[in-house]
Amino acid sequence: MNIPKLGKLVTLSAKNVWVYEAQSFTPWLADNLDLLGEALGIGELELKSTEVPAGEFRLDILAEDEGGNPVLIENQFGKTDHNHLGQLITYMASQRKDATAIWIAEKIREDHRAAIDWLNAITSDGFDFFAVEVEALKIGDSDPAPFFRIVAQPNNWSRAIDAKVAADQDLAERHILRMAYWNSFLEFLKSKDPTFSVRKNNKDHWHEFKIGRSGFAISATINAQKKRAGVELYIHRDPLKIAIRGLEKDRAEIEREIGAALDWQELPGKKASRIALYRHDVDITDESTYADIHSWMLDKMQRFRAAFGRRIKSLDLDSEDDQAW
Repeated sequence: MNIPKLGKLVTLSAKNVWVYEAQSFTPWLADNLDLLGEALGIGELELKSTEVPAGEFRLDILAEDEGGNPVLIENQFGKTDHNHLGQLITYMASQRKDATAIWIAEKIREDHRAAIDWLNAITSDGFDFFAVEVEALKIGDSDPAPFFRIVAQPNNWSRAIDAKVAADQDLAERHILRMAYWNSFLEFLKSKDPTFSVRKNNKDHWHEFKIGRSGFAISATINAQKKRAGVELYIHRDPLKIAIRGLEKDRAEIEREIGAALDWQELPGKKASRIALYRHDVDITDESTYADIHSWMLDKMQRFRAAFGRRIKSLDLDSEDDQAW
């Protein structure tokens, strides 16, 4: 009889894995909202912004669910406290339509779990609250894997999800349009430049490509409402704007190499920065235009990689890291 060899499951605290909530966990979660959406059963979450001003406070992450409704995410290492509960209620009080609030911490205190249950019981339909504990799991020498544990959730949540699925089997039109475009672009890249690759059935309005340094990415974007396509250098962690300002010293040369003037967006008040090039009057509802848009997008992605790749590798960001921590 063969007895399988099993490893020992080890639980790690979030602080042991991410070390810092604001500087490490929040940026990581912003890049991995699909894991949170899957764990909570709320579907795809689309990142809108991080460190969003809300009165005297700042919301860690603002996202959007598949119905276009805001999802407010507040993170906290250690045990939950009254201040974060008050902030969460303040954020939700500012919403004028359906919204979801997600409070993530290493430990949800029992009185705070009861408070979230009470909020779910008394608030109007469409306003939902989650309390979620986060930790990491590993076996042996494996990399740690994030694990979200739901401690409190909206009343009858599972039945509501089942009803929503039964009542709305079709994807939103915007998701269908995005999937059609990205799937077409996927086949285009396979034949023209397989060093770039997009995931199949991508419902997001953007897709990121590695450029050789953590925290930096080339991002291709489409926006049916604004009739716009874009290619960006997206800098995920640039709170002091050292990275974008360092690159801007070579602005004239960079724009010459790319062949166009760029939109240098420092995004004041946000951790991220963006250097973008947009093409307007783009209609992704018309598949006959795909080949032209694909060619433009790939050309600019290649130019961005050539112009920015070597420059971002040589950026000195030590001073930013020291101040940000």
